[in-house]
Amino acid sequence: MGVTVLGKTQHFTAANSTFQSMVGYTEDELKKLTPLDITPAGDREANRVVLKELQRGKRQHYELTKRLQRKDGEVIWVQLYVFGIPDQGAVGMTVNITEKMRAENALQVARAELARSAHVSRMGAMTASIAHEINQPLAAIVANASAGLRWMDRTPPHLNEIRESFEQIGQEGRRAAEVIDSIRSMFKSKELAHVSVDLNQLIREVLALLEGPIQKHGIAMHTELDDALVSVTGNRVQLQQVLFNLLTNAIEAMESVANRSMLVRSEFGNGEVKVTVEDSGSGIDPKDIDKIFSSFFTTKVEGMGMGLSICRSIVESHGGRLSALRGHAQGAAFQFTLPIGLSDTDAN
Repeated sequence: MGVTVLGKTQHFTAANSTFQSMVGYTEDELKKLTPLDITPAGDREANRVVLKELQRGKRQHYELTKRLQRKDGEVIWVQLYVFGIPDQGAVGMTVNITEKMRAENALQVARAELARSAHVSRMGAMTASIAHEINQPLAAIVANASAGLRWMDRTPPHLNEIRESFEQIGQEGRRAAEVIDSIRSMFKSKELAHVSVDLNQLIREVLALLEGPIQKHGIAMHTELDDALVSVTGNRVQLQQVLFNLLTNAIEAMESVANRSMLVRSEFGNGEVKVTVEDSGSGIDPKDIDKIFSSFFTTKVEGMGMGLSICRSIVESHGGRLSALRGHAQGAAFQFTLPIGLSDTDAN
């Protein structure tokens, strides 16, 4: 276990050999540094807040799973325990958990791939089923049209048989329309119950689910949640799906940038609740802004182009709106609004 001592200025004043080996610095080198100096840039803000609270006596100790950047540039994961010493500094105990985190990440990747494979399999089965259901009336339409043409070629034309062929075509066309309507009804999920939902609490729950990927990608996470936010009526699972999708998209959008930060904001006004997810990623190409909510449109190599389309359908089924905006500095922002006081019947 690595043991370190910090002075009043938060600089290292002592470090045992285990910690020196862990970070690749000698004790003399560490005395010129603070914990923030060996923390990756994307993690520093959160660490700075905790250190200030410790320094000002607002807390006596803290425990943190965090990343450290070794002298050779390698990033490692550690479990950190820090105890404040009044008017002197602090003592820290550090355990290297890099291998454990790598194993957990590998397990998450395997689970994600398994889930994706199952999803693709379900999509394939559903597509085959839809194709089969629609193909039957279409094949009948083609067969009746061919029969009608043959009856027309007779001399004289067999009008009764031609009329019967047209009637069959109309009947099969209506059958195809009914198949499509049943598919639409399936995706509208009309049977799902609507309850009172605290969006602030839902945001916190989804952020907790995504804590691993946020830390893994070194993202500085910020929230601005309106304490006066009013609950909305909706399907909790569907709204969670919307938030999860928007936040996951924001995380993936920042893979190509160095400075990664994400903001989730909730607001209340004009009889509606507004939630914004903003990232510092590469942004949205202006030529794609009007297409990103279309089914099967995607800018991802392995994307299916259904996520944002489904999100918009869910939001609109709740009487709200989902839109894409440019970020304040860079990146993109996705914003959805939901009305308050929406009855279960109206939501459906």
